[in-house]
This record gives sequence, C-alpha cells and structure tokens, in this order.
Amino acid sequence: MTWTRRQEIVQRLRDAEWLFDDLRHEIAVTVATLEDDLGHIQRSVKANGERLRVRSAICADCGFGLSSKALHPPGRCPKCRSGHLDGPWLRVG
Repeated sequence: MTWTRRQEIVQRLRDAEWLFDDLRHEIAVTVATLEDDLGHIQRSVKANGERLRVRSAICADCGFGLSSKALHPPGRCPKCRSGHLDGPWLRVG
C-alpha cells in the first residue's frame, strides 16, 4: 500500500514522539511544507477522536519553557537570547 506524505507523517507521530526538525529531515520537506501538513493533520485526526499533541520548546541554556504551542519555535530564547532551543515535540494520540 502506498501512503501519502501526510499519512506517513501521521503514522510516524502515532508510533513515537518526534522533534519537529528531526521529523522534517526524516520526511525531507521544508519547514513551511511540514507546518502546512501538520495543520491539515491537526484537523483530520480530530475525525478519529485523536489530536496532534505539541510539547513546547525549551531553551537548552537557561531552561526557559516557551509558552507557545507553535509548531516551529523562534530562532532565539526570549529570556536569554540563546539560539539553543530544543523542541517542539510532536505526537498524535
């Protein structure tokens, strides 16, 4: 069976939690394409009683947790201005 890219993303997110950038590299798409796909996935999994869960990014240097559930974090930590952000983490469940 051949899956669409979005179906493949949903299956990967059902199997495990993924970092946004790791998933993007694994699927080999741009940031904008993955954000667009995740927007569609967010709506389509609702029909199955599931949801796209987003665990916010955190700063690796100061530990500040970003309050936003944005699919792609800003370039720098708003607290210490470090560029070392981990996350966000994504999962369907």
